[in-house]
Amino acid sequence: MTKVAEAPHEVASEAPLDALDQAAAEALHTRRLALWGQTPQTWTPDPEAATALIARVGLATLYPTTPELPNLLHAYTGDPTTQATSDWDSASGHVYTWRWELGRREAAFYTTLVRKRPTLVNWPLLPAVLRLFGELRATDEVYDTGGISKEAYRVAQALSNAPNATLSTGELREAAGFPAGQRGAYLKAVEELDTRLLLAKVFALDDEEMRHTLVADRYPQHVRAADRLTRAEALDALLATYLPSAVYAQPAPLARHLHLLESDLRDALERLADQGHAQRVMLPGQKGACYVWQA
Repeated sequence: MTKVAEAPHEVASEAPLDALDQAAAEALHTRRLALWGQTPQTWTPDPEAATALIARVGLATLYPTTPELPNLLHAYTGDPTTQATSDWDSASGHVYTWRWELGRREAAFYTTLVRKRPTLVNWPLLPAVLRLFGELRATDEVYDTGGISKEAYRVAQALSNAPNATLSTGELREAAGFPAGQRGAYLKAVEELDTRLLLAKVFALDDEEMRHTLVADRYPQHVRAADRLTRAEALDALLATYLPSAVYAQPAPLARHLHLLESDLRDALERLADQGHAQRVMLPGQKGACYVWQA
C-alpha cells in the first residue's frame, strides 16, 4: 500500500475559502449521517437495503473504523453511536451474519481494506480500488521481486492449482503446507495477500464457511480495467462515488484512514472543485481546505 504522507498541500486556487460556522458544519454532518443510513428515518433494516447502500456509497466497512467512511453496523441501528461488541445476541452479531447474505448474492467485493477490517466495495468502483490499493502484477512476479514472502506465495500457488481457484480455510492450509501448530504463520501469509488485494473472500450457497480465492482468477475483468486506469483516474473515480453521499471530505483524516498520500487526495479534490463538483470551504477545527459536494 502507498505510505501515508502528512506534508501540507496548498490549495491551487488563490480565492479565499468560505468559512462555515458550527451550525452549517453540523448541518452537513447531519446530512451525511442520513445518506449513510445512520438515522432512525434512513436506517438499513436488512441485507437488501445494505446492498442498495453499498451500491450508493461505493465503499463501506462492516463495523465502524473511522467517521470518514460509512459502515453497516451504524446503518443497521440508525445510530452513529452504536458500539461494536462480540456478543452474538446483539446488533453487531446480527450484522456479522450479513457477510454470508451479501457474499452469497455477490452484492459487493468483500475484502479487508480500511484499517485491515472487513470492507465491502461495489463492483463499479472495484477497478479504481484495485488500482489504488492493490497489486496488479501476477503473484509469480510479485514473489520474484521480493514483494511477498515464500509463505504467502505458497498460499497463492495453492489457490492457483485448486479447482475454480477457490478453497476453504482448512483446504487452503493443507494445500499450502501449514499443518497444525502453524496457524500464526498461515494467518500472516494470508494477511500479506489480503493487504495487497491479491486475495478475496467468497461464500458458498450451501454452507456457512468462508472461502478464499485469488482476485486475478475470480475477477479478471476488474483487474484488466484497473490496469488501464492511471492513479489520478482511479482517485477521481473513488471521489466521484464517495463525495455525493459523504457530503464533504476532510482530506487529512480521509487520506490517513485510506493510507493515501494526502497531497494526491487534495489534488483529486481540487480537480472536482475546478469542475464545479465541489466547493472549497473551511470547517471549524480543521486545517486547510475541506470540500463540499456540489451536484
